[in-house]
Amino acid sequence: MVTAQITLLIYGVLLLVGGVIGYAKAKSPKSLMGGLVGSLLSGVSYWLLRSDPRWGLGLGLATAVLLAIVFGIRYRKTQSFIPAGLLLILSIGVAALLGFSFRLA
Repeated sequence: MVTAQITLLIYGVLLLVGGVIGYAKAKSPKSLMGGLVGSLLSGVSYWLLRSDPRWGLGLGLATAVLLAIVFGIRYRKTQSFIPAGLLLILSIGVAALLGFSFRLA
């Protein structure tokens, strides 16, 4: 469970930082909102993981899968590795780790 907790914290921070950078560079409110919402969901997942691992892992997994789909669509549309491709790979990795942890829980 410790690995899942650390993963959710790092993922949440990266989503928040990415959203802020996207807003600062491109003046994109969608990036800022997406980063805030993704970070918030990762934080809630982390909090739930401490009290009820199945719920925390489930929410974290759902968030990572949803964001992988979003970033996959963006990557396909823009063909730009930074940021869409990189976040797609990160989201798939987080989803795989959380899915494995969910299976063990």
